[in-house]
Amino acid sequence: MTLLVTGGANGIGAAVRERAAARGERVISLDLEDGVDASDPASVKAFLDTMPVPDRVAHIAGVVGRGGVDEIDLDEWNRVIRLNLTSAYVVMHEVLPKMAAAGGGSIVLMSSLNARDGGTTMSGAAYAAAKAGVLGLMRHIAVQWGAQGIRANAIAPGPVRTRVHDRLTPEQRDGILAKMAYPRVAEPEEIADMILFLLSDVCAAVTGTTFDVNGGSHLN
Repeated sequence: MTLLVTGGANGIGAAVRERAAARGERVISLDLEDGVDASDPASVKAFLDTMPVPDRVAHIAGVVGRGGVDEIDLDEWNRVIRLNLTSAYVVMHEVLPKMAAAGGGSIVLMSSLNARDGGTTMSGAAYAAAKAGVLGLMRHIAVQWGAQGIRANAIAPGPVRTRVHDRLTPEQRDGILAKMAYPRVAEPEEIADMILFLLSDVCAAVTGTTFDVNGGSHLN
């Protein structure tokens, strides 16, 4: 099996890559820090054309923003949407037909608690909109590609101990924890294990689902 991890250089993506590699799995990492922009079709195509077709994809690539609708300009809106939502489309556009032709596979897209509760100005309006869009894209893939042997799910973490969380002030961190039923910051490795679980055959009958890993911040 071959696992493609976008955003594999840091944070959750790096944890997914390292956890999978430690199990002896073949892992391909696609990351802007390594010169491949997941939101650029030409860059993604050129990279993937040199790689084996993955049967599993963890799309982690993305950025956070900041500011409300009245505080950000169109350039910032487009940047955050492009790096979070458009990047997911670009990678799926390139991977899905190849994956289906090879017999199918499994995909996990990275959403966020912000897609569930509207987010805050700490991460921004564009981020909340982009991550909500990721959920719509995931559901579309699950419905349209299931007959071709492809499962698609998403994960919606709350606070995770990454560079994004480290940038927050103590007061901001306390404010996030205060809203959680189970106030705890997750480690990247915990999120990675959940992603690998969703990608695995243990979840062979699971598709079109969003897994909340956010301390009870969103209760269905």
